[in-house]
Amino acid sequence: MGRPKGSKNKSKLQNESKPQDASPAQIIPGFISDPAGRINVRVSTATKEGLAQLKDDFGLHSQEEVLEKAIAIVMALRKAVSA
Repeated sequence: MGRPKGSKNKSKLQNESKPQDASPAQIIPGFISDPAGRINVRVSTATKEGLAQLKDDFGLHSQEEVLEKAIAIVMALRKAVSA
């Protein structure tokens, strides 16, 4: 399906070639201790609203932080239940 025409994610400098050996410095947020990449997934309205609510509840700055914290909580519960 792809991006819609005029997507904000589209490179503005499409026609310029990028040097192969020079990669831009990635800014990794401090809350991610072992960066593995990014995910881009579709979510329901309920999930999107839930992420926004948890962001406020936890006092966090981004949805990335919410996902990291939520997964950590769920994995801790999973570990506790299986022990």
